[in-house]
Amino acid sequence: MKVYVYADESGAFDKIHNDWFVYGGVVLLGSSAKRDAERRYIAIERKIKRLSVSLDAADEAKASRMTLKERKRAFSSISRLGVYQFAAIVDQKRCHDNVFDSKRRKQRFLDYALKRGIKYGLENALRAEGYRTSDVDAVSVVVDEHSTSTDGKYNLAQSINEELRFGVFSPGWNTFHEPLFSADLPAIPVSYVDSAKVTMVRAADITANWAYMAVRDQLSYPAAYRYLSDRAFVLRLP
Repeated sequence: MKVYVYADESGAFDKIHNDWFVYGGVVLLGSSAKRDAERRYIAIERKIKRLSVSLDAADEAKASRMTLKERKRAFSSISRLGVYQFAAIVDQKRCHDNVFDSKRRKQRFLDYALKRGIKYGLENALRAEGYRTSDVDAVSVVVDEHSTSTDGKYNLAQSINEELRFGVFSPGWNTFHEPLFSADLPAIPVSYVDSAKVTMVRAADITANWAYMAVRDQLSYPAAYRYLSDRAFVLRLP
């Protein structure tokens, strides 16, 4: 079985001005689940745009342009058998100040948060349907394209492969974290794409946006976080 992962981010990674940063994503178990999810999500987007006052038929249905009601409808349409949502929520107040010392350190932490979120989403999606990791013969990861350098893209791909296929040591080298899959799994490609052209990256955008809003507004709108927890695998970091 091939497994597909799509991810996007929401928020700004800057602890002086922001408390939260989120990666959200979608895990699809198999090609059939992927085709069905894409078809359903395109249909939901068309319905939302047909009734929307801010979106035309040709517009990309980004969360930032939707009303709360529209985002909730899109978010709730994604998860079902074979299709699972996940979110990695970073509490920036709990991050060490040194994380923000340089662009390189910030990017290393962001890569860490994303790979942890992907691993968490994958292991919970497989467990939800009773699959063993040995049932998976290929994994691909697709991320919304942001202003990431070529080196940054390479480092993320390397980091994800280490986390999922080889395992990693803790910074102190005294703890080894087992990989989710074996090293025999083919190398996991990481692609950066334009969300306007890839349906499930837009679904990841909706997931990330809802998770960000849910944790940001959890005191004033607690139902949003409950809604997130009911529909997505949520990992809190650091």
